[in-house]
Amino acid sequence: MGNYSYHESIEKNRQEVSADKNSALSRAAQRQAQKPKAKKSKSLLMPTLFFIFILIPVSLLIYVAFLFEPDDSLTAKPAENEVSFEMNSQPSSTSVAVADEEKEQQEQVKKDKVAAEEEQAKKDKVAAEKEAAEQAEADAVAKAEAKAKVDAEADAEADAAAAQAQEKAEAEAKAEAKAEAQAVADAQSKKEAKAKAEAEKKEEASSASGKTYVVQSSETLYRIAVNNYGAAGAAAAVEKIKQANGLSSNSISPGQSLILP
Repeated sequence: MGNYSYHESIEKNRQEVSADKNSALSRAAQRQAQKPKAKKSKSLLMPTLFFIFILIPVSLLIYVAFLFEPDDSLTAKPAENEVSFEMNSQPSSTSVAVADEEKEQQEQVKKDKVAAEEEQAKKDKVAAEKEAAEQAEADAVAKAEAKAKVDAEADAEADAAAAQAQEKAEAEAKAEAKAEAQAVADAQSKKEAKAKAEAEKKEEASSASGKTYVVQSSETLYRIAVNNYGAAGAAAAVEKIKQANGLSSNSISPGQSLILP
């Protein structure tokens, strides 16, 4: 029923109610004029009946016409339920295709999730390997630095030991050189003393014999003996001259002083 039908029926009902009301009022007026006054209880009964049988239906009609809005979902819902019940009881090819598509989508989602997890695992593995390599490299660098430091300390100690050894060797060499120089000086002094003693001895011998001869050029010990002691005793004189001067051989040099016993 449309809004026009509602208004038309309400208008018709109003006219009927008004006609009934007018007729009821006229009749009530006639009866009131003819009959004696009713009791007070009857006067209360009429408004009550009027309210029950007239005002309440009119109010309901007005509510239905102007305020009531029918809910189409109440009628559509059972049909939808029936359709869904029929689909569930006898699935069509479309529903099967949709279900298969949803299943494929779920499987694809699972595959994508597994692939993502594998990819993340690979990335984590690569990151762990990279971190391990960096840590190993850092450890190697630290070990190399520590070894270089130890080697440097060892080299420094070796250099210090070498320097000490060199200083010690130089000191020992200086001491040895000093000792050798001292020994040479002592030997020289001894030699000089011996030469001095021999010279003194020769002087004493010459002073005792009273004769010193200076060797001339191209003279020999034998010639000196012949000239001083004669040819007959020249050989014995040579031996005496050698003993007196401490000679081990017959070799003499020009300018040499000889004691002639």
